[in-house]
Amino acid sequence: MTDVVIKFPVKDGEEAELFGDYLNRFIQHSCSMAEQQAADSDAPYLMVRSDPMPDLEMKVLIFQEIAAAAAFSDGWAEARVALKAG
Repeated sequence: MTDVVIKFPVKDGEEAELFGDYLNRFIQHSCSMAEQQAADSDAPYLMVRSDPMPDLEMKVLIFQEIAAAAAFSDGWAEARVALKAG
């Protein structure tokens, strides 16, 4: 399998809280898919790393499936738009 790496700059404060909440919901929603793929995979379904920078953190997510990475990216984009609109 090929790693699918996506990076998101996340600002401190409200955006960081939203990212954490969104990541938790995504993982809970994807739990059954991750379990199904675990038998056929030599790597975790998702790995997350944070690289601190001034005023933000670069969130690095490593997926094993392109569809999961795309779903996360799309959902996070929608969540950020809603945060800015609200």
